Amino acid sequence: MRKIIIDTDTATDDAIAIIMALRCKDLDVVAITTVAGNVDIDLATTNALYTCELCGYKIPVYKGASGPLKRKLETSKFFHGKDGLGDTGPHKPKGKIRKTYAVDKIISLLKEYPNELEIIAIGPLTNIAKVFKKDPEAFRLIKSLYVMGGIGEGKGNITEFAEFNFWVDPDAADIVLNSGIDVKVIAWDTTQLYGYLNEKNFDDLEKINTPLSRFSIDIQQRGLEYYKVKYNEHKIDLADPLAMAVMIDERDTIYKKSKVSIILNGEKRGRDSYKFIDSGKVQLATKVSRSNFLNILKSSLKK
Repeated sequence: MRKIIIDTDTATDDAIAIIMALRCKDLDVVAITTVAGNVDIDLATTNALYTCELCGYKIPVYKGASGPLKRKLETSKFFHGKDGLGDTGPHKPKGKIRKTYAVDKIISLLKEYPNELEIIAIGPLTNIAKVFKKDPEAFRLIKSLYVMGGIGEGKGNITEFAEFNFWVDPDAADIVLNSGIDVKVIAWDTTQLYGYLNEKNFDDLEKINTPLSRFSIDIQQRGLEYYKVKYNEHKIDLADPLAMAVMIDERDTIYKKSKVSIILNGEKRGRDSYKFIDSGKVQLATKVSRSNFLNILKSSLKK
């Protein structure tokens, strides 16, 4: 089984991504580490633990960075709700958060499983950047690093120029994407093309009718209302679940090798720009299987 760490700022789409990973028979989730982003660090951690328990798993959850490297945290509770799960809570997990700091735990796990551990980062990259800064040798022991973030070749979702995760902590994104290791990026532009749910897709999920499917539908209702008001669409984009689907099965994913630059400040803060070169360490996903995404999602919500 593939050993993975999920690094998450657990809100509505993160929770679904966690479910997809836990329900995948080929993945061994050795830890979940949390980071401030969509919501504050305490809420992100509580939501991660609750989601694991909902799936029937006792995955160790470790609390990480409470804010970006160099700036004040700005959350997206306006979209995900005050509880981060579409205002369906309060959610009170029964288990306890582990005491070890997430960054230290990632480093120790990388040393325990050298060149064996895969990481998927579906929140701001603060924890991952801190791993690099604290122990660059351990950082280079990552087998694979998947990142949900950036606009890719499209436009942003928090500003015209930036996707939320990179906008929250552009300094961390700059460090990680230019760290010298191979990084696979699943950006916002591919989400809009391949990772959305429309009315028919929600109908399909309702037919599954399990506790997990009902939870997954319920936590998206606030986001659906937001889309209806802003875009006049019955649709929602699920960036983190798409990234998780790619990690689980990337056979039909097409990547372009590239070099990346991140704008750190000003109006275009968080913008990622790609120069496609054969020697590039960053692989930007440019095409993803939509059917693969939907199939993995639906199968994870069944009994």
